[in-house]
Amino acid sequence: MKKRLILFFIIFSIVLHATVKEKACVKYKKSYGWSHGYPVIVTIISGSNLNSVIGSFTKYDSFSTYAIVFWDEHKTSIFKLPPMSMGALPMFEQEVEDQERRKWKIKKGHDFCY
Repeated sequence: MKKRLILFFIIFSIVLHATVKEKACVKYKKSYGWSHGYPVIVTIISGSNLNSVIGSFTKYDSFSTYAIVFWDEHKTSIFKLPPMSMGALPMFEQEVEDQERRKWKIKKGHDFCY
């Protein structure tokens, strides 16, 4: 119940901050390669706004941009976007890490998401 309440608060707070929703394709690193692509909708948010939403000043880098995927009501992935993406999703697959330091690849759009 507590996780649901926290996730609801995060979702509600993100709506109140400057965010953008975009189509993306993500893959996670497996022991022998990469998973198949998952077409998702991500929420793009600045690190400073993300820190405000979760009530922290230091958990996320304030000068970075993050992409958030809400998988279901109990699971969320927060990806730190590469600095070269300039606050947007990369056009071509780029390796990123989630909040648990797992390796992923992310790119803009659902095209060629396999």
